[in-house]
Amino acid sequence: AAEMAAIIVLGAALGLAVRAKVGRPGGSFEPPAREPPGEAPQPRDVVLKVYDIATPAVAQTLSLLTNKPVRWFPKLTVSVGGRTWSYDGEVERTVDAIVENAAGGPALRTLNAGPCLLATDAEVDALLDSMGATDYTPEEYDFFYRNCNHFCLDLTERLAGVERLAAHSEWLDTRVLDESNSLLSKMPEFQQSLTRGVTRQVQKVIVKAWRKEWKRALAEYAEENGDPELAAAVGPLEDE
Repeated sequence: AAEMAAIIVLGAALGLAVRAKVGRPGGSFEPPAREPPGEAPQPRDVVLKVYDIATPAVAQTLSLLTNKPVRWFPKLTVSVGGRTWSYDGEVERTVDAIVENAAGGPALRTLNAGPCLLATDAEVDALLDSMGATDYTPEEYDFFYRNCNHFCLDLTERLAGVERLAAHSEWLDTRVLDESNSLLSKMPEFQQSLTRGVTRQVQKVIVKAWRKEWKRALAEYAEENGDPELAAAVGPLEDE
């Protein structure tokens, strides 16, 4: 049963890049109310955005899988210098429009961490390459404990400094990271290990397919909007 539920959860996630959600079932914490963004960021400000990507299918199946009500599932992105990143097994570029489509609307929170400590895009790229080769490799990805939210918080702190998000740190820990960190909290330890093991095996296939669809959406966006820099970042698409 745990294996089937994990397959359904991660399989449902495949449509996130191209399907808008239509609502949320009830659950534990309410998703945070959407707040309008503040002043427009400066070009080199580090901006952290919080989205809710829990389609009804994902939230319902997560509730069944984890034996606790799940109302929302956050996804973070980080932007600086007109570029945006996240992590789904690979450190990767994205754009607001595609994440908003997955979330069914704009970000719930937009947090400006202030000026980037790295002066150039080349320095940012070097940091991203380092993180993708060490702490955030495909093997390190874990749906519950090392996902896009952990990466984006880490990246924000490296780009802007830990103290920049101090005013939001408790909220980010309890309302964002804990949404995935605590999903297995009602399970006995042996069941947690079993569920994580099954999920890690299934996600190897599912997340690869998810990234493929996400890259396709990015490539289409880059072509439609005449963005050769994004197209180069996406790279060639895999053959069917």
